[in-house]
Amino acid sequence: MKKALIAAVAALTLVPAFASAESFDDAFNKARAMYGKGHVFEWQGSQYAAIHEEEAEANVAATADNAQLMIDKAKAKNKEAAKLGFEWKLTGDILKKAEQAKADGDFRKALDLATQAKYHARMGIQQYHYAQSNWQLSVPQ
Repeated sequence: MKKALIAAVAALTLVPAFASAESFDDAFNKARAMYGKGHVFEWQGSQYAAIHEEEAEANVAATADNAQLMIDKAKAKNKEAAKLGFEWKLTGDILKKAEQAKADGDFRKALDLATQAKYHARMGIQQYHYAQSNWQLSVPQ
């Protein structure tokens, strides 16, 4: 009984150490999922906002030039994902919609769609790197 009590106290003492050992990505994703875009969270003593890099880039005036710049960035990132073989099918469709929105003069919609396309392309690249690092997980036991 005494050993079990000591083990329980030791386990409870270690909980804060495990909680603080989460990665930045885990802390970011948790804050984003629980509180939404832009939530300020603390990680290792510093404060960060749960904003994806594409969202920060799209936080500009909705002009034709800015929309085109974001579309160009999204296309370049998608080309990079395609070169790795991890282009997502929906990204091309989103880019077409972004170009159409720009042609229609809806620059905010074009920016938002291009932002989404760039995010998807970045996730495809991230997926490639995960697959390269964890290929053994797909091998049957």
